[in-house]
Amino acid sequence: MDDAQIINSLENKIRNLEERLRAIEKEQRNIREDILSGTPEGRMQRRILEKPPKKIKDFKEKLDKEIKIEI
Repeated sequence: MDDAQIINSLENKIRNLEERLRAIEKEQRNIREDILSGTPEGRMQRRILEKPPKKIKDFKEKLDKEIKIEI
């Protein structure tokens, strides 16, 4: 690999990590709001049901591809 490819690869990895971090921060804010609302279970269930199933499936597939565990 030449330097340009390495840099491009690292930039893509950084972008992906930043995107995942933003998603985690958003979910943490939602969980905090759920807990502070006084009825966390109901709000969490509503939020999960509001998400379209296709989006959840695509997200799961994306994570499965990104996460590789080697033994």
